Amino acid sequence: MKNDVSEQFQLLNKHISAAISGQDYVRAASLDRARQEVLKDICLMDVKAIDVDFFNIVEECARDNASLIQAVQQDMNHISWQTSRSLKAQRAYGSEV
Repeated sequence: MKNDVSEQFQLLNKHISAAISGQDYVRAASLDRARQEVLKDICLMDVKAIDVDFFNIVEECARDNASLIQAVQQDMNHISWQTSRSLKAQRAYGSEV
């Protein structure tokens, strides 16, 4: 397999990571769709043409993505907690008025 496909995959993964870190989830989703298309193209290739190192790259990207997903979930839980706390405070204030 050509190195340009591996490089393209890694580059997309880096851009996805940056988008998630910057909380630009629309961009991250769009880039992820492009990355999925690269994977689909690779799946259509002859197995002998796929470099074994590419699978290592995919596994590394999957590990990176898993840690990013965990961080996003923690952020979302924190935001949900803050929102719930604010709503409770607003209701308490509203009942006193």
